[in-house]
Amino acid sequence: MHGATPPFSFLCTLAADVEHLAYHVAVSFRDGNHPTGVQFTSFVGTGRRSFAVRSPDSDLQPATDQTSERLCRIAIGQVLRDQLYHKTADGDHVLDLDALPWEGELKPVGAGNMARRPARRHSPV
Repeated sequence: MHGATPPFSFLCTLAADVEHLAYHVAVSFRDGNHPTGVQFTSFVGTGRRSFAVRSPDSDLQPATDQTSERLCRIAIGQVLRDQLYHKTADGDHVLDLDALPWEGELKPVGAGNMARRPARRHSPV
C-alpha cells in the first residue's frame, strides 16, 4: 500500500440471509506496506464468527495498490457474493481482487476517535 494510513479497521453490518450481522473488519499486514488479507470478526448472533480472506503469497502486489478501505470493500463484496459467513469452519479463504466492492457503510475504528481528556477548570486559590 503506497503511503498506507489509518484507518485499517472498520465496523460494518452485513445482510446475511434474513439477519444482519455486525462485523469488525481489519486489514492484516505482513509488514508495514504489504497487506496479507482482511480479518472478519463478529461477536453477535449465534456465537463468535471469525474468518479471514487472505491474499495468496504469490499475488500480493495487486493488493498493495489498494487503500485499506478499498481492500475491505472488495473482501466484503466477496464474502457476501460467496456467503463466506456460512463457511467459517472451512478456515481462511483466498481474496478475489476482481470481486465487486461492497458499497455499504464502513465506520472507521480508532482513527480520529481518540477520547480527549475533559478540560479542567482551574479556580484561583
